[in-house]
Amino acid sequence: MSDFGPFSVDPNSPPGYQTTGPQKPEADWITSLSDSIEHHLSSLCSSRTKAFIALMLFALVCFLPGFNSIPPVDRDEARFAQASKQMMETGDYVDIRFQDETRYKKPVGIYWLQVASVKATGQDWDAPIWAYRIPSLAGAMLSVGLTFLVGMRMGSVRSGFLAGLGMAAAILLGVEARLAKTDAMLLATILAVQWLLWEMYDLRSGLSKGKGALLWVALAFGVLIKGPIILMVSIMTIIILSIRERSVGWLKGSGWKYGLPLFLVITIPWFLAIGIKTDWAFYMDSIGKDMMAKVASGKESHGAPPGTYLAASIGTFWPISVFFILSVVWIWKQRAQRTVFFALAWLLPTWIIFELVPTKLPHYVLPAMPALAILMAEALEARATSWASLWGRIVSLLIPIVAVILGLGAPIGLIFIEGIINPAAFGLGLVAAGLGLLSYAVLTRGRVMAAFTLACLTAPVLYLSLHGTIFPQLRSVWISNQLQESVNMVKPCESVEVASAGYSEPSLVFLIGTDTLLTNGKGAADFVKEAGCRLAIVEQQQQPAFLEALGDRRGDFEQAATVEGYKLNGGKWQSFGLYRYKM
Repeated sequence: MSDFGPFSVDPNSPPGYQTTGPQKPEADWITSLSDSIEHHLSSLCSSRTKAFIALMLFALVCFLPGFNSIPPVDRDEARFAQASKQMMETGDYVDIRFQDETRYKKPVGIYWLQVASVKATGQDWDAPIWAYRIPSLAGAMLSVGLTFLVGMRMGSVRSGFLAGLGMAAAILLGVEARLAKTDAMLLATILAVQWLLWEMYDLRSGLSKGKGALLWVALAFGVLIKGPIILMVSIMTIIILSIRERSVGWLKGSGWKYGLPLFLVITIPWFLAIGIKTDWAFYMDSIGKDMMAKVASGKESHGAPPGTYLAASIGTFWPISVFFILSVVWIWKQRAQRTVFFALAWLLPTWIIFELVPTKLPHYVLPAMPALAILMAEALEARATSWASLWGRIVSLLIPIVAVILGLGAPIGLIFIEGIINPAAFGLGLVAAGLGLLSYAVLTRGRVMAAFTLACLTAPVLYLSLHGTIFPQLRSVWISNQLQESVNMVKPCESVEVASAGYSEPSLVFLIGTDTLLTNGKGAADFVKEAGCRLAIVEQQQQPAFLEALGDRRGDFEQAATVEGYKLNGGKWQSFGLYRYKM
């Protein structure tokens, strides 16, 4: 029996990991470093409070770089933030709109949270994008903390800490923590529900009234944030567990008699209000046009075959993915064990469903990541991670490969794209590459827990380089930001009206204003010819139509500025002219 968890050292551990008898340590610095890391890890995890505080600080270090310096990202983040902005502009907190168009794809929960976060900062609708990102940061932090809690309840303080550490370091959660979208906060609500399902399944004594209320409140918030996704994850988990138990008796302590009314009180008012306000069009759009379209075919050019997530998760779930692959043999052998079975009941149905749905985006499988992290942590705790075989060593190479590609490839890419040499990014990249190589060296000595810790410590160095220094300097990519700066420089008066021809990214509307007219060349010409303080942004391919539509008044207008950039959505370079009445 391990000192820190329920698993004994696996007697069937893969070749290369000694399980019996004292192992004579090699007298070198790698062994000494590994001993030190594992000693400090054990010391830290001797206290739940110390482990939790350390984990939260680590998560902040991973999530904060670039949080307030990366411009609005197209398209989803900018759409969510703009719809929240319009709620504050209009005072209508029921309807969801992007300019004059309805946005009936997701329920209202995330918009309310973004409005609340903006107000909490003392700002209003004109707040910068970081104020709208606060709910995502909070959701990511909660997800790390709840993963620690679930892992601790299912195993030990150390296994919970390792699972939470992997979550904080994972590439995908780090991205979602910096985007004003639904997914990080949805994950937090899912984790809260899964924690309480585990409590019911493990203890069989039912939940206290406080925990029962929390279960149903978390379900309600999850539904308000992203509709049925949280129900899918929890219901599939319940079905698999009940099939194993041949009973649903373990659910008797869920507090449904007071919890279900509480769930309905939280969710029904808005769902009823939006139905009445839109003559039930919200349900036609969100269920019929959005959800069913994604299920039936690859929507918005995001179709991909089954197995796509399995391949992509090697990168998106890094570094968890590497150590999970090395642990998969032990996980399968232990599938009958209660904690392993629960995590598999959470992981596998969710993953399979998303693999079968034609529309695929990397963040769709985020609800499965904590289960994967917990399974990996339990394998580490059981000293059952396979690394010594040829395939294990090849998989292990993904640790330094990702660190080198992101750490050194990104600053090199910055040189090619922007012509900027960033010494800080190169320095951080070298540190990250060095940590990745060190993690691999430690792993090949069989010190898997120390290797995983080093791999996770690579993450904040990478993210400080990527999110903190490189991404904000990619000016060519942030076209809307450039256009906003140019508009402010050449606008003929303080309150200028703007039209954009050939460029309709949501970030432009968020940055310049809700009244921005998205049109074509002729529409932009008609717009600037009208009386008032006006300016037209005209993409190069729209310029002939724009100039032709100006007709005899062409001489009254001038091109005040030119902006060039690379449009990620479409993958092409674009050039824009900013036209105004001659001054």
